[in-house]
Amino acid sequence: MNESNKTRSKFSPGVLSMLPLFYVGWSDSVLSPSEIKMIHEQLDKLEFLTSEDRAYLIKWTDPINPPPPEIFKSWVQEIRRHAKNFDNNKKSSLVNLGLELAQSSIGYNSEEIWNSPQTRAALEEVGEALGVTNQESQNLLLGKIGTQATDSELEINFEANEILKVLDGENEEINTRMRKLLRDPFFAYRNVKNKEEYRELVLKQVQALADQGLSAYAFPKKYGGLERFGEHIAVFEMLGLHDLSLTIKFGVQFGLFGGAVLGLGTEKHHSKYIEDLAKAKLLGCFAMTETGHGSNVKGLETTATYHAASDSLIINTPHEKASKEYIGNALHSEMAAVFCQLIVNDENHGVHCVLVTLRDKEGKLLPGIKVKDCGYKMGLNGVDNGMFWFDQVKVPRENLLNRFGEINDAGEYQSNIENPNKRFFTMLGALVTGRVSVGLAGVSASKSALTIAIKYGLNRRQFAPKDGEPETILMDYPSHQQRLLPLLAKTYAYHFALQSLAKELVETPVDGDFRKIETKAAGLKALATWHTTHTIQECREACGGKGYLDENRLSDLKADTDIFTTFEGDNTVLLQLVARGVLTEFQKSFNENGFYAVMKYLGSRISHTVAEINPAFASNASAEHLLDFEFYKEAFQYREEKLLLTVSQRMRKYLSNRIGAYDAYLKCQLHMLELAKAYTENLALNEFIEAIEKIENANVKKILTKMCQLYALDTIDKEKGFFLENEYVGGRKTKAIRRMIAKLNQEIRPYAGKLVDGFGIPEELLG
Repeated sequence: MNESNKTRSKFSPGVLSMLPLFYVGWSDSVLSPSEIKMIHEQLDKLEFLTSEDRAYLIKWTDPINPPPPEIFKSWVQEIRRHAKNFDNNKKSSLVNLGLELAQSSIGYNSEEIWNSPQTRAALEEVGEALGVTNQESQNLLLGKIGTQATDSELEINFEANEILKVLDGENEEINTRMRKLLRDPFFAYRNVKNKEEYRELVLKQVQALADQGLSAYAFPKKYGGLERFGEHIAVFEMLGLHDLSLTIKFGVQFGLFGGAVLGLGTEKHHSKYIEDLAKAKLLGCFAMTETGHGSNVKGLETTATYHAASDSLIINTPHEKASKEYIGNALHSEMAAVFCQLIVNDENHGVHCVLVTLRDKEGKLLPGIKVKDCGYKMGLNGVDNGMFWFDQVKVPRENLLNRFGEINDAGEYQSNIENPNKRFFTMLGALVTGRVSVGLAGVSASKSALTIAIKYGLNRRQFAPKDGEPETILMDYPSHQQRLLPLLAKTYAYHFALQSLAKELVETPVDGDFRKIETKAAGLKALATWHTTHTIQECREACGGKGYLDENRLSDLKADTDIFTTFEGDNTVLLQLVARGVLTEFQKSFNENGFYAVMKYLGSRISHTVAEINPAFASNASAEHLLDFEFYKEAFQYREEKLLLTVSQRMRKYLSNRIGAYDAYLKCQLHMLELAKAYTENLALNEFIEAIEKIENANVKKILTKMCQLYALDTIDKEKGFFLENEYVGGRKTKAIRRMIAKLNQEIRPYAGKLVDGFGIPEELLG
């Protein structure tokens, strides 16, 4: 190259020759210890590098201190400055580009070096060590060089810790503390096969968490607590990144048992029990589910009959199928919060909760109480699940948790909520925290699985374009991107939705209206935990045989979370609760304004929307439109409102034809489930968008905008049957949506490693 055509550079020719490889290596991969070792060995062999060159390049091979955004920007700007006049031949590969960059600069230089086959071979070996020799990786940089991209079109420069800061939000302090604590060898993740040994280990860890004061967040200061309920939920969420048996055991002791005493009891119960149970000195369990009645809590058959002569309650299991089953903490507990039918003076006042002492201080079962170990389960074998039977067990009247109903000194039942149905649902509403927490723990498990699978996909290679060429990184395959990246986007969506709901729950006064929170919690718990089950399965398959090994933790994640779809309510049943909640809110509006007036309004709104969308809207396949948040909000809202309108019309028709309410409900059940799903997905979308709008960091906002676009379009694609049937979109548009999903996957692919690192899961917890 003529000296006059050369450009002065702040980098030496040796460093310039390596910049394309290093740029793509960091943007497109994760440097493993073995790769770093290989790179260092190669750098030592390169004779054209000065000692300063080597020091500079080695500095940027440290995985703990990767190149910051400003370094990335300086690299790509320098490459583009030199390469703007190169012909396509000189940009046909990263190695060609590096050699041309070196020759184009003024400095220590020798054209013989850069034309040498040995130099080319050496650079190719470095490229192999960095894992950037396949065409997909090269295109990451070469596409930008070829199109002379503007700064706004360059890569999104952000660090994983910037994502983590956004995800942690107000819980940054407690989450940081939890990450540090869970890395302690005492909490080291172990695969213990013997359930008795495992249970004892988990019990000790729960007690250690209490000793750390982590159980105190849930309880009032006057009883030794910290009264920071949001942080209590955060602790449970963070435990979900670790051993899920520990997570559930912690939740049973301090969330369910402690929550029952606090939420359903009054001062006499709080002052007597909370301090000890918060310190794990009084171990307890939550005895609601029965063999014959799981989701139908109202139909529980265990009884608590008031005995006036002794001023006590007699707890009894009337028959085998009324046994309390699947009760966590059953074999370690001294006390149970037992849900039963309260009978006073021969009148059944519905389900109430009574504290029943199970064991004495030496751990011996008290008379009339039988406990049986549930034995080995599919997962969560560190949790001691058991079955209870009560044979005329007598407890003091004061053991009735009497916040919503009590027996007075005259032996009469009284309640400040006269309607039994309202009283029942108010009582259950006080326990809504469990659904929010299980949803969050499910999202935590999804984060763990995706971190494992995506990190594996960034390192594992499979098949080569040609014999003798390097094999392709798994994450460079569009099929691999499609199976994992939409799941990653949905995990982000549910994270933000559940975080917002947790905040709303914490900020709602104790005597506030929890009905809308209950509806949101039921929907998000259902969809988030179904998502967990699907995600872990997909991640296991994406890791091939490695994903089947115990040591890689996916087997435990799969087994331990499978029950999450049943915990705190079967998901299908919960979606029915969601639909009823949505319909109830709708019914309120037409009770006030008249059914036909409201139906006419909603119908005209839907018709107006349809008129607007056809035909141009339904066929609009422009990138601008498909990436527009307004399109997503309108589409998700249309789906929810259309389903609300049609299910309401069907219900009204059946009822007007004198079909009973229950039969009408059965005829509309599947329709209602679709409504509930649409409502919840719309909720998640809007919370995701709202969270993005609050982000101040421009680059984090950019990447999460892409994640939200992927979540929204993937959801529309999966529900395209509805949108096509209702002519909201046409075939041309659905095809364009699929293409846009593939494009978003490719755009997000270079950041997949940072997006999972942004979950902040310590390596020690990943297996």
